[in-house]
Amino acid sequence: MNKKLLATAISMAVFLAACSGDDGADGTNGVDGTNGTNGTNGVDGTNGTNGTDGTNGTDGTNGTDGTNGEDLTAAPKLIRLATTPLGAELTGMFKTDNGEFFFNIQHPASSLPGDEGLAAVGAWVGVDIDNIDVHQASLAVPASDSAEAQTTQVVAGNYQVLGREGDTFTSTLSFGLGAIVNGAGDALIKQTNNPDFNAYIPSSADGSAGYLFTAWEDRPGAMSRIALTRDTDGSWITGDALNVDFSAVNGTMINCFGTVSPWGTPLTSEENYEAENTANWNNTAYSSGYPSYGDVQNIEAYLGGTFPNPYDYGYIVEITEPTAAAPVPVKLFTLGRFAHENPVIMPDQKTVYLTDDGSRKGFYKFVADEAGDLTAGTLYAAKIMQDATRDAAKAGFNISWIELAHATNAEIEAWVDSYDGIDEADYVDGSTSYISDADVADWAAGTAADNRVAFLETLRAAEAKGATVEFNKMEGININYSGAASGAVPFMYVAMSDVTSAMADTAGDIQVDANRCGIVYRLGLDANFNTMRMDPVVVGGPYDSSAAENPCSVEGISNPDNIAVLNDGRVLIGEDTSKHNNNMLWLYNPMAK
Repeated sequence: MNKKLLATAISMAVFLAACSGDDGADGTNGVDGTNGTNGTNGVDGTNGTNGTDGTNGTDGTNGTDGTNGEDLTAAPKLIRLATTPLGAELTGMFKTDNGEFFFNIQHPASSLPGDEGLAAVGAWVGVDIDNIDVHQASLAVPASDSAEAQTTQVVAGNYQVLGREGDTFTSTLSFGLGAIVNGAGDALIKQTNNPDFNAYIPSSADGSAGYLFTAWEDRPGAMSRIALTRDTDGSWITGDALNVDFSAVNGTMINCFGTVSPWGTPLTSEENYEAENTANWNNTAYSSGYPSYGDVQNIEAYLGGTFPNPYDYGYIVEITEPTAAAPVPVKLFTLGRFAHENPVIMPDQKTVYLTDDGSRKGFYKFVADEAGDLTAGTLYAAKIMQDATRDAAKAGFNISWIELAHATNAEIEAWVDSYDGIDEADYVDGSTSYISDADVADWAAGTAADNRVAFLETLRAAEAKGATVEFNKMEGININYSGAASGAVPFMYVAMSDVTSAMADTAGDIQVDANRCGIVYRLGLDANFNTMRMDPVVVGGPYDSSAAENPCSVEGISNPDNIAVLNDGRVLIGEDTSKHNNNMLWLYNPMAK
């Protein structure tokens, strides 16, 4: 064994022997001590006070407003916008591009108080006619014995009289507004109270200054021009005035409604009923109809004693150079000779539609050879095919066009001049000094030497060619120019004042039930401004012939005349009626349900 390990073992044995002995007795367990008493709970501390509120933060930005909800109130089809004084016709409706509106008070009752018995040329101020509220409430109908019935009433704003018959303005206006003077301008033939067509021709870029032309519907005819400036409140300040000199075109007859050309010239219409009965022009015994020999004598006075040529009257007259010191009238022989009510030139500046006032009349279209020049072109007359119903409120008409002839202004003027020098001494009972029925028949058969019949006796020519000559009291015809040009308002509207006579018989192309209160028709325009269809859209009535007042219901139109079309396609309708105590101005909304 390893000596080192042996020594260690011996030492361990000695140690163990020394430590071993007998075990002692176990001691007794000590008594457990008692538990100490629990201490009492401490008192809770009081709550601390609230701290000071902090300052409010910055408000956030407002949210975007929501869109207005849809107005579900139904817009009315017709709104009554104005009434005229007792006995007065509402004429001369003209809308500017700025939404200004002119109209006249024609032949009011002479028994009205103060100046109300005098015809007036005026403007409706304080409104934008293009933006009349579609929900505007109608103007109340005045009681016949009320003060409101004796003056002009408008639904908003006010009617400003710019001038009354006889007003002189300045010394430039010979004998006063509405005076019919001779060609020399030094003698009064008559004072008229029949202002009709208005045309405002601006002379400033914004339209705030310009000239108001007014046609005077009498025998002879006349036209005045009043300088206007728009005041800051929207009213008008009148300046100088003059009468247009028609002596260079041998005067005019019955200057009626009209329009303004796309190139900015007024077009007034000679509503010459004498054009239907030229054979009696130089018959001194003829005084019960048209032409009255008294009317012919008035024209003779205008010409300073020269007996007038009947073929000088019954045309559209264009007022060229309208802002010059002396406007220049030009008779457009190419547009035919009849009782013109109104021409309307389409945006192509070539196509013109023309209405013929009176009984048993035609409807016409002219197409110029060149845009902007109406002195050469082709004249057409309408042929009508009626829908299969006599109900005038439903019966529309298909339209086709019959060509009458082509000519130039110079050609026609030469034909007109060939009848100069004929007077009363040349009249022979039972024959004619002018174009005869035989001459018309030869022309229709294609055997005449020229086309003078088409342009000098247009109504007779249309009938001879088979066109429809049954329209009764066809009045104003109009478009919204910009709407027709863009296609936004591709419609033309025409007023038929009294649907009776040949329209309401049992023969011919038109056979509808009579409507004594009249109808406004709509005519669609295609991309080339042709119209092939005519439909009733505003129907007057009901009619009560036994009514002591207002035989035509005051809730609808009566004998519509002037027409104007607004930018949104709504239509203004002026009345020429004895069937309402007070003539009315209406606004028709074709979009209303």
